[in-house]
Amino acid sequence: MRMGALKGTCCVFFAMTMSAVAATGAAAAPTPACMAGQPTAASYTWDFKGEARTIFEGIQADARQAAENADTLASFERGPEVSWQSNEVYLAQLSAAIDDIGTRLCRLEAIRRVVTPGQQREIDLISAEGRLMAMHAQEAFNFGKSHFENLRLDPYRNDVTNLYNEANALTHSLGNGGRAS
Repeated sequence: MRMGALKGTCCVFFAMTMSAVAATGAAAAPTPACMAGQPTAASYTWDFKGEARTIFEGIQADARQAAENADTLASFERGPEVSWQSNEVYLAQLSAAIDDIGTRLCRLEAIRRVVTPGQQREIDLISAEGRLMAMHAQEAFNFGKSHFENLRLDPYRNDVTNLYNEANALTHSLGNGGRAS
């Protein structure tokens, strides 16, 4: 797995967190690439609530894929010894799904002020779960790289379990009303 993919995901979620901190005046931070731009003439007639529903569907699919990859990683501990390279492949796929969630979240953050309050709550949930997923993916990768001879140790297993739980929570949240808000 490319370390850059995980670093990119963590950077997107970190940048969004820092932009929120900067908006409150707590600290100066660079503006992330996904900040909202100036409205255009087309912005006034766009169906942002519908766009948000479509984005939520994409995030739900990404979260479902992340959960499947985390489940596969968890199954490795129940089977015969599996190489770090096999784990690395699934972590890379999981990271790609998290990256996609981050990209979609950037658009949601840009249109946040013009969507329903229910959709705004879903955006908050996606942001929180996405940050946790990015953090656990990075920690699993770092631990696996330095302890590749024994991936059955608790820190790695806990990160994989957390990834699965967070991805499932996101999938179910979006499936239970997030898109309809």
